[in-house]
Amino acid sequence: MIGPFARWRRALYRSGILRSEALPRPVISVGNLTVGGSGKTPHVKFLASWMKNTGMRVAVLSRGYGRETKRVVWVSYGDGPAVPASAGGDEPVLLAASLPGVPVLVGESRAEAGREALRRREIDAFLLDDGFQHLSLRRDADLLLLDAGRGLCNRRTLPLGPLREPPDCARFADALVVTRCADEARCEDLAGSVSFPPDRPRACSRLVPRTLVDRDGGESPLPSPGEEVAAFSGLARNEQFAATLREAGFVVRRFLAFRDHHPYGPGDIEKIASAAEGMPVVTTEKDLVRLTGALPFRVLALRVEVEFLSGWEGLSRLILERIGSFGKK
Repeated sequence: MIGPFARWRRALYRSGILRSEALPRPVISVGNLTVGGSGKTPHVKFLASWMKNTGMRVAVLSRGYGRETKRVVWVSYGDGPAVPASAGGDEPVLLAASLPGVPVLVGESRAEAGREALRRREIDAFLLDDGFQHLSLRRDADLLLLDAGRGLCNRRTLPLGPLREPPDCARFADALVVTRCADEARCEDLAGSVSFPPDRPRACSRLVPRTLVDRDGGESPLPSPGEEVAAFSGLARNEQFAATLREAGFVVRRFLAFRDHHPYGPGDIEKIASAAEGMPVVTTEKDLVRLTGALPFRVLALRVEVEFLSGWEGLSRLILERIGSFGKK
């Protein structure tokens, strides 16, 4: 069972029996307790842009789930994707495409990826994508995301539930962000139900559809409500994307759901084209970067952005304090 193993593993790291590697720069981690999406990638993008705009030289470290490569790969040197999704993973390639000036590296060992980044670039701080369970790298702040629509479900770990760790492991986070919030009061209630210290920062955020983006990165505004489209996605929770499209005003006439990180082949493309029947085709940015070669239809991705409803001041203060105090202890 994963629950007891996860507790023992954390206990071994906290006692020093298993040792975490440290990088010579501060590390801010973004992660969650559940399997599947909680909005990590949009939040990493938001934080990286904010840190860069404050004058910090930031780099993103990720595992690169689903990639066909091994060891450390430079997904971006700061000027867009240097490798396809098959080599860097779809989420890192998406971050590379949307974060100019921010290097993105993947590796089984994020410590090794961080050292590689420092060999070639001046870095002030690292953002660790999906890092809450990556205990082999020491973090200076752990930000834990919790999906408001999903919560902790049955509060059980794999294989009996969706949790990677028991719910009480939330107490090891430095800040809690309840994501996909439609109602701030509901988010506050959900945050209060988690084993998270009340004196630490809590925030509520939502994902807001902003624009449509094509395969070349060109943006166009959202259409008027009532636009009929065919759509597809390969996510942990495809129904969530379908709901987001409807909330954005689209009328989804056909929807094809694939498994998370699905590698689209010729048969999938034919299936999508057949379902579209000449209608505009919309997908996610994460799926868009996994499409290769010429397509028999034009496809656009819905770009969503993070918007904080509450708690951003405390969360941002924590991050700046942890980065500012690095090396002074």
